[in-house]
Amino acid sequence: LLDNDGFTTVILGCGAAMGLHKCTGEERTGQALDVMTEQSVGEAWPRRSQSAVSEAVSPLLTRSVDPDATDPDDPLLTPESNDGNGRSQSQKEHRLCLSWFQQAQVINVNDVENDNSEEFQENITFLGRGRTLLRTRPWLLYAALGFVFAGLILLHAFSYEGTPEENSDVSRTNVLNQKETPPKFWLMCPRDGECVWFRKPGTDWIYKSFERNAWDVSNEIDDQIYHLRAIPQDLWNSVRSKWIQSPPHFKGKPVTLPDLAAFMRETLQRDPFWTGGQKVPWLDLRGGGSGASSQKQAVIMNQRQLAFIVINLLMDNHLQGVRTGLDAAIQRCNKESDLEAGLSPDMLHLILAFLATLSQELGNTDGPYLVGTTPGAVNEAWLEKVLGQHEAGKSMIQPKLCNTAKLQAGTCGLKDFMAGGTPKQALTDIAGMDVGGGAQLCRVANSQDESLVIFYPEVLVASFFVGNGQMLPVPFTMLGARRYLRHISGETGAGPPYDNLCGKVSAPDFLNSNIMTDVADTKVSMTPVKIYDSSFVAVASYCSDCHRGECSEPEMFNNQCDNQRKHLDEDVSTWLQAYDYQNYHDAVSTAFAAVVTQIGTGPWGAGLWQGDAQQYFLTVWLATSLLDNVQLDYYIYDHFCENAGHQCFVLGQSMCQTCIQDSGMSSIINNQYCGSLGAQDMLDKLVDQPVEQVYWLVKNVGPPPHQVFDLIGSSVM
Repeated sequence: LLDNDGFTTVILGCGAAMGLHKCTGEERTGQALDVMTEQSVGEAWPRRSQSAVSEAVSPLLTRSVDPDATDPDDPLLTPESNDGNGRSQSQKEHRLCLSWFQQAQVINVNDVENDNSEEFQENITFLGRGRTLLRTRPWLLYAALGFVFAGLILLHAFSYEGTPEENSDVSRTNVLNQKETPPKFWLMCPRDGECVWFRKPGTDWIYKSFERNAWDVSNEIDDQIYHLRAIPQDLWNSVRSKWIQSPPHFKGKPVTLPDLAAFMRETLQRDPFWTGGQKVPWLDLRGGGSGASSQKQAVIMNQRQLAFIVINLLMDNHLQGVRTGLDAAIQRCNKESDLEAGLSPDMLHLILAFLATLSQELGNTDGPYLVGTTPGAVNEAWLEKVLGQHEAGKSMIQPKLCNTAKLQAGTCGLKDFMAGGTPKQALTDIAGMDVGGGAQLCRVANSQDESLVIFYPEVLVASFFVGNGQMLPVPFTMLGARRYLRHISGETGAGPPYDNLCGKVSAPDFLNSNIMTDVADTKVSMTPVKIYDSSFVAVASYCSDCHRGECSEPEMFNNQCDNQRKHLDEDVSTWLQAYDYQNYHDAVSTAFAAVVTQIGTGPWGAGLWQGDAQQYFLTVWLATSLLDNVQLDYYIYDHFCENAGHQCFVLGQSMCQTCIQDSGMSSIINNQYCGSLGAQDMLDKLVDQPVEQVYWLVKNVGPPPHQVFDLIGSSVM
């Protein structure tokens, strides 16, 4: 049984676990079975040497020892003072069980050569007594049966070569045309185009190792979570005390710290990547470039696997040799000085909300899958569609205008796009150069991009897959992203509850009990997966404010700058780069098309970068019309959470003037610039018109002082 694959170690581990269950009642069978699933003993017990156990154990297996003998030099057989007849039967069995289990974890070769301790010699001695004790102690039969059982399983597992299909570029655990998702499935698709899966030959480079094994980390988490090693103690005490006094509720049930602690320990001990608890697959989503030069990459994993990563980092367990973006953010956003300054630990609340919610949802499952992905580079192939060179020309689709209730202009019946919750609707993040922008993933701000990541933790946590402490690149998509915190909306105000911020983290009862539960059944590569029917798409427009020239800021606020209207091609290209499913890695394009059939957006391009709101409405409408089977849901606010009041210009004259007055922004937004026509007038004139015709109307629109809608409306009967 002693061979190069480490069978001895695994079999002794399994047998010892069964013996422990019989003799001491300790539930360690699960840990031993986890060892059986590894490629080698080295993955399960990286500190041990299989050759060492061969040297130490094999000479002892033939020894015959009288188990009833007493020996003053043997701690187990020393006569007890109370009866003089040696240890009791239960004491000897208990000690022997523990000794067997310790030996199953195979000693380091240096320990074998140098350890002359009494405890070590005692363990070796008891292994040598195995044959005699099997005759006199019937319970040892359980261990023997465990040896046979484990051996048969391992012989099958390590000798199975797989069919040609199973060894193809799908996965040995990802068989073609599967009907179910394989256990602990994950997929990494780097920019070279070929995906990597568990045990794919020649792909050891995809793995990074944590500094400590997850099982050891789990032992550091007590029921009351007195410490989170990565969080300054004073800061954690302030959050923890409020949690104890008033636990957050999820769907009417309080989530206590013991609930959270149990979930954290269980997740670490489950080894959700099936790599031994210390290694995880990793790639740098920013390594392929960003912006116009972005490259197709994807990270696919389930909720349990993402939680495993989060918990390790909260417990100050980092990847060796890599400073991830999430590591940097946890350190940057959780400082004692923030507590002294009265700053809200929004990012910490978000991470805790993520774990608390999953502790109530997952049970014994690993949850649906998430797809974090970057698209390919910008291209202008869409111009061929516009000009009808290779196919019948596209027509302008019928968008939904979703007016905020304050406008009294009729709502579309959908939930606010920033709050999520509309199945198959993608949330458009008005991004800059990085996902999360200037607030650097720390807390809610007075801008949309900075604030959204504080409500969508899967996006924030995906910064783990960026190196050098950087943030996620733009464009970026997270399929399956959900909102875990309450209180966010595109419509804000100068007073409570938002105080000019894009959302509010209200501790302690901050969990979103109305979280998305609809799922899409789709595939990644050729593996069936379930993904929540929501998504987050970060895409940056052209920066009008960065190229204002001699145009003043008041002129920018009021759509009075000609250069606000001169970058149609760049913006259409960027929108299609992010929203055309065919521009994503082949492994995830099908999933993208299944999850994203609606696009929810507000004043994309006309936020803090001060584009022309009318020009950008026509831009996103035209660009979305070039996509296949995708609906546009355009949301209109009088007080959007950035560049408030500016979007009033997409309304007809009377409503525009009322909107500006109600927004409280009349000191900088001048109602004299309200045009005659609004977005609804544009729908009446342009729906079903050829995209080519509308493209030229928008591209060649004239300069101010007339608004874009009025200029185009006068050209269309």
